[in-house]
Amino acid sequence: MKARGSRDAGPSRAVEVVVSLVLRIGVVLSATIICLGLALLVARGIISNEIRIDAAIPYPRDLGALLSGVFSLDPASVISLGLVVLIATPFARVAVSIVAFAIERDWRYVVVTALVLTILIAGIIMGKAVD
Repeated sequence: MKARGSRDAGPSRAVEVVVSLVLRIGVVLSATIICLGLALLVARGIISNEIRIDAAIPYPRDLGALLSGVFSLDPASVISLGLVVLIATPFARVAVSIVAFAIERDWRYVVVTALVLTILIAGIIMGKAVD
């Protein structure tokens, strides 16, 4: 059995704390942005007791439309931004893990985590190519 501080003991407590912080920040930021978008829907009268939200508003389909909509405070674009942040959170977690493992000089975990990030990015690229 290896000692807690040895190279084969696995991720350190510091890495675990940083990674969990990234996940918490991502989820809270995403929820905040989505709530802002919902508040904009209500404030603009787009959503009420009589209107179904799923049929009422068009959502942006590309990054340019998303960004211009966010800057104009379009509720659908703000909600979409919140969803993008939520989807990006696991990617950020993996990227931060790579950096944290490199700082600790734990090269085995750097390689494995980099492979995971590569697979995630390849999945996005392949999904975009099918679309």
